[in-house]
Amino acid sequence: MIKRVYQLNIAPFFFLLIIIGFNACNSTDSNKASVKKHEPLIDLNKEFQAFLENNKENSSLLNFYRESGNELLWLNEQLELNNRGIKLVSYVNQAENFGLSANFYDDLENIDSINGIEKDTLLTACFLDFIQDLKWGILAIDSTKSPFPNIERKDNDLRLFVANNINKLSFEELIFKCQPEHVQYHALVNELKAFNSRVVDFDLKTKVSSYKSDSLLAYENAAKVLFNFGLIDSLDVIDSVLIKALKVFQLEHGLNADGVIGSNTAKALSRAPEHYLLNASLALEKWRKRASWSKDRIAINIAGFHLKYFENDELERMHRVVVGTNSNKTIEILDTLEYLVVYPFWYVPYSIISKELIPKAKKDSSYFRRNGYELLSGGTLVNSEKIDYNAGFRYTVRQKGGKSNALGLIKFIFPNPSYIYLHDTPSKKLFNREIRTFSHGCIRLEDPLDLAKDLLEKDNNKYSIDSVDHFIKERKRTKVFLNNKLPIYIHYTLASTKDNHIVFHEDVYGRDEKMLNEIKKLLK
Repeated sequence: MIKRVYQLNIAPFFFLLIIIGFNACNSTDSNKASVKKHEPLIDLNKEFQAFLENNKENSSLLNFYRESGNELLWLNEQLELNNRGIKLVSYVNQAENFGLSANFYDDLENIDSINGIEKDTLLTACFLDFIQDLKWGILAIDSTKSPFPNIERKDNDLRLFVANNINKLSFEELIFKCQPEHVQYHALVNELKAFNSRVVDFDLKTKVSSYKSDSLLAYENAAKVLFNFGLIDSLDVIDSVLIKALKVFQLEHGLNADGVIGSNTAKALSRAPEHYLLNASLALEKWRKRASWSKDRIAINIAGFHLKYFENDELERMHRVVVGTNSNKTIEILDTLEYLVVYPFWYVPYSIISKELIPKAKKDSSYFRRNGYELLSGGTLVNSEKIDYNAGFRYTVRQKGGKSNALGLIKFIFPNPSYIYLHDTPSKKLFNREIRTFSHGCIRLEDPLDLAKDLLEKDNNKYSIDSVDHFIKERKRTKVFLNNKLPIYIHYTLASTKDNHIVFHEDVYGRDEKMLNEIKKLLK
């Protein structure tokens, strides 16, 4: 756990500070007027120069006072907390709403016991650490494992911005501007605050089993969990209220809101609220590290199994997706969507040919033909039923276009070294599954023609969805290039928002396990 203790080596100068504090409280009207003109709180005399020399680690704090006008920031003339000071203490004590911890910033409960102006300097030190954590985060994340550029950390610029605006903006506005710009970040902070406010005990964990083992006990224990999560106000509620709350819980955990305690719902109910707080904290940390994203974009959360299409930072569309299995994990990608392919062939990767298709063809020489596959040698079609599959295989395999094609009727191309792309699929039922990890690494998209329609309209493209429908009807394989390439962000984040609810996602690949353990140690 991080524990910052704010202590300045001020013993040789404490008397000087007390005198200054006394003068600030007992000045004449003319003296008050001079303070408003930013008369230095501490003169830069020899003693103060010595103080700076003895406290080099606190030079940024003392510079901040000079840059902000050499005024008391958090105390009134009676050296008690002013309105801004009260708000600072409140924000810090509720740091969990930002995925942080009040424990990072010393124990502010006893702030009133600290003497005079020293209290102001300690609060300033606390404030500077707090805004830096809000802006840059507390966790060291290996940027080499992420395709997304990190925001450049500029502590001096942040300090200068705050110093110049601390007396111009409200405290709430200042805190807001000291956080990342991502709309997803701010939406998550808002919903995390609501989540934290309703949870009774973050450490309480109740084992819940599937309804199949003991239905009565499952719902009895579920009621205990839902009460602890603040979704019901009593353990003695009627069934309809319990089921309604259970459906909300399922929505907030990316599950099908059917009110049934299946295995995935039982697993989610059996975890303490702290588990989900850590997921949200890590998600906020990731957003803090990421440089700004394009306002027009496609964003796909692998862990959330959803694609979101944004225009000018406003959510336009949301689609369910299927991602790679644990043995064929979908990777994070930053790229640009360049074109669509209507009625595509599927050129089968050799790994799939060798591991999945050839074993079937060895048992049934008509397998390729019956499933719409074509074999090519140097661009020439080969009769797949006259091949000796035990004598080595050096052919290109492609599946003909159509509804039974593994790529469906359309694919979306953003050229990348891993050959990952979005595509339609004939396996529509998989979109109803809660954990959608079934692909070989590419991303299957629900209702892809709806997305194509919006993309072409926003792009003012010469082709429209009617053109796409025509190409499909004519079985004509066609590339449709976009006039404006659209940034696409494929990321892995364990908490998001939907319809004014926080949504927690399973770490399906175990990709964030190490970072979750690290942030747990920091937050405890």
